[in-house]
Amino acid sequence: MKSDQYWEQFTILPTDLEYLTNLLVEDERPKTLKELSRELILHRHQQLVDLAEESLAQGRIYRPGESYESGERVIFPNLGNLLGEVISVRPGHNPQYEPFTVMQLRMANGDEREFAADLPGGHPLDEATYLPAEEMDPEKLYQLHGERGQELLYQALDNDPRFVTVAEQWFIKDLLMDVSQVQLNIAEAMLDMIGGGPLPTENFLSELELPAEISEDLQLFSLEYALLRDLRFDEVGPLGQAIWYLRRMEPRQVLEIPAHLRHLPLPYNRSLLNEMMLSLGARLDDEWSELPFEGELDLQGTVTVTLSYPHWRSGTLPLTAKLGRVFPTARQTDHVRFTFVDGENGEEFPGWVARSGRYVYGLEEWYQKYKVGPGAYIDLVRGENPGTIVVSTRPFRSRRGDWLRTVSVADGALSLEVTRYAVFCEFDELAAIGVSDPEAVDALAEQMKRVPLETLVDQAFRELAVLSLQRAVHVVTLYSVLNLLRRVPLAPLQAILAAGQQYVSLGDNYWSYRGED
Repeated sequence: MKSDQYWEQFTILPTDLEYLTNLLVEDERPKTLKELSRELILHRHQQLVDLAEESLAQGRIYRPGESYESGERVIFPNLGNLLGEVISVRPGHNPQYEPFTVMQLRMANGDEREFAADLPGGHPLDEATYLPAEEMDPEKLYQLHGERGQELLYQALDNDPRFVTVAEQWFIKDLLMDVSQVQLNIAEAMLDMIGGGPLPTENFLSELELPAEISEDLQLFSLEYALLRDLRFDEVGPLGQAIWYLRRMEPRQVLEIPAHLRHLPLPYNRSLLNEMMLSLGARLDDEWSELPFEGELDLQGTVTVTLSYPHWRSGTLPLTAKLGRVFPTARQTDHVRFTFVDGENGEEFPGWVARSGRYVYGLEEWYQKYKVGPGAYIDLVRGENPGTIVVSTRPFRSRRGDWLRTVSVADGALSLEVTRYAVFCEFDELAAIGVSDPEAVDALAEQMKRVPLETLVDQAFRELAVLSLQRAVHVVTLYSVLNLLRRVPLAPLQAILAAGQQYVSLGDNYWSYRGED
């Protein structure tokens, strides 16, 4: 098998896990998935080299330009390492070639075959190499095969009870030291004294009096594994870092999905969505979109989010496929604690990533401070220090206010109008909504929670249509208004418009209503 074919068909075998087990035992140090994958790829490569050398050592490699004698054993790597013994050599006759010889061989399978030898002028097989193509350069091997190797190895380790992992480090479960309940109680007290956390694992060691004969690496990992299994503690560090927090002292909005963000998946016919609809869905920052982010993202540059009403009310931002590349994340922990930095004055305040809920929490007071509203642009950029995100608005103020769609509640229904409204941040004109009494809007949403979504869409569409001279409604505006009353992603809304005979597409994501009385 060619080397490239070998790596294309590469899978994790039980013998690979045995090799990694022995490696971890010998080193007595937990290793990252990248380290283990790299070690395994090098090990497999060496196995290929050893196997090739062992096979080639059984006989002389066939080179058409060389001479052979009776009794010699010859191996043919290009024929699957077929082995034969030369039984005779005679002159060859072919007017198209200069003098050469023909050797007759009895092959290992009993067949007799003839091959040319002493061919002048050179032949490709004279220079062929039959060892694996990649040199023993760890970086080159890992560059070629590391990403796939990591994914395969993660699945194998995760399914094998012998291995355990904390903060992207792996080790053998049976070799971990015991951590007592008393020591865990001390760790809880240390976190309690600083308001619940955060605290890296290293900070516990001096107080816990762990066995000195055990290496510090193994002490750390054993303690991390014990903390991870105790429900009092939550591992909230970003990828590759173990940082701890008392679960009972974490913000309620982190432990429980805020009410405005709670989402129930809605069945819809995706085949109704055309390319324009899908393209808009991919661009809109809705965390429950099923569409992946496919564009290029400069992780050192600024990323802009249009704030929706549910996230404005919750003090959160959506954790979309795009923003998931900006905010710190982890493979195994659900919560990640990081630091927001105010882009205006440099002040720092805590932020939380809630992976399962697909949101980022910690901006409620910041929204109030800068009078941010639904539809405002929020700019995000990674800070100079690891684990920091700089958050900014785009200040904007009009003396008389700006013309904006505003919402109010009257007679148990939502009412929309365009009025002058005090605006303090730049905003998306399609998504922005002025909400002067959010409590009344939320109360109406509670009253209408059993109303079918199609009815809510129809009511919101009618209210928006009368605000336009053309009686046209952009789907982003409809999405923004609908999310005042119910947390709904864009795709189900688009499917309702596409399926409803009363809605007419005008192109460019605008719709009109044909069912007026």
